[in-house]
Amino acid sequence: MNSRLLFPNIEGTEVLFTDEFQEYLLSLHDLLSDRILEARKERIRTVEMVHKNGIHVLELPISEINTTDWQVNPVPDDLKQPGIEISGPAGIASMFINAVNPGPEGERAAGYLDDDEDSGGHSFTDTVNSALNRMYSVTGSLRFEDISRDRVYEIEPGPLPFFMHRERGLHLDEADVTIDGKPISATILSTALTLFHAGKEQINLNQGVYFYLPKLESVEETSIYHDMFEASWELLKLPQNAIIKAIILVESLPTVFRMENMLNALGPYGAGLNAARWDLKASILEYIMADDKSVWPDRFEVDVKTT
Repeated sequence: MNSRLLFPNIEGTEVLFTDEFQEYLLSLHDLLSDRILEARKERIRTVEMVHKNGIHVLELPISEINTTDWQVNPVPDDLKQPGIEISGPAGIASMFINAVNPGPEGERAAGYLDDDEDSGGHSFTDTVNSALNRMYSVTGSLRFEDISRDRVYEIEPGPLPFFMHRERGLHLDEADVTIDGKPISATILSTALTLFHAGKEQINLNQGVYFYLPKLESVEETSIYHDMFEASWELLKLPQNAIIKAIILVESLPTVFRMENMLNALGPYGAGLNAARWDLKASILEYIMADDKSVWPDRFEVDVKTT
């Protein structure tokens, strides 16, 4: 074990935290941790500026990126197909298995958003379980025995949905894992676990590795993901034909003003944008609540049916 890195010895860490993974994790931390801390400070400064000067400060300068036509690199067929995309907590094995198995009518969902963010428990145990469940599900070997209900959950044979991995956001640390005595970024930890374990399994099976990127607010934050993917490609010695793609979740008011530039910042990893709902509403309130010229509808009228 590397002396810089400390983490609880819980079930699953002996599988995930190999010496090779620890070195990979430390490399990503050394490359990106200071930038993540600075991005968090910039978020605070941005909110304060908006409260003082109005939301126009979120607008970026006019450029070819946000005024002309351009396209992302080719998008895998997985991400083009219409169909049901089911979601659920990646850390709960029984729910994970049910999500990727056929439903009552015998059909599987087209895609599965395996989530370690909003529906996750935000603990080290949840992140470890998410990484294990993702890795074993890719190979079809994920299994869970519920002794209290005398029930066994197993993945049924056949093609699985494509996976959309959603990791914890840049605003979060994982307090139970420290490097040089300081908590690690939850984003670095969970993304590294996914790429190193489930991601490599997916690439070996000629599958794309896809991510939803939550709660982003700036071009710089998006660039952190770009650089994480770039560094991982080199550190993990991924083959040239490997596919890593990411879709930005438009979950903050700043992203509404900057989405074209942020998508462009992902470079070859950008696959598109996905409109959010509840998080975006919360962000709008965060940014305009001090503006007496802004009027928010009756909160009881803002429900699923009207958004």
